[in-house]
Amino acid sequence: GMVRRIAEAGRLRVGVERAARMVRAASSGVVLTLIAAEREDRDPALSDETREAILAAFTTDAALETGQSGHDQIPSRAVALKAVLPETPAGFMPSEGALLSDWLDRLADRPG
Repeated sequence: GMVRRIAEAGRLRVGVERAARMVRAASSGVVLTLIAAEREDRDPALSDETREAILAAFTTDAALETGQSGHDQIPSRAVALKAVLPETPAGFMPSEGALLSDWLDRLADRPG
């Protein structure tokens, strides 16, 4: 989906699964908030504004990334590599593919 395409473009700063959980959590919160509000108190812009805020929380700005050090780009590069690699890359044993996937997840979700 959308999160995977962002990862393939090298713009995710966290892993695909974590970003998807963030989207799901924010979406659920918006829906519950709108359901609980009286019809006249519902903010029609809440969904769009929340989507933009959550996207900004886990995506990199391609223009700004050029000024980052290589160290700062490791999480987004690990996510991008995992997004474009097959589950078991050519020449890898399934166990090696799983290990590579685990390592890329760790690099993607490591703190700053």
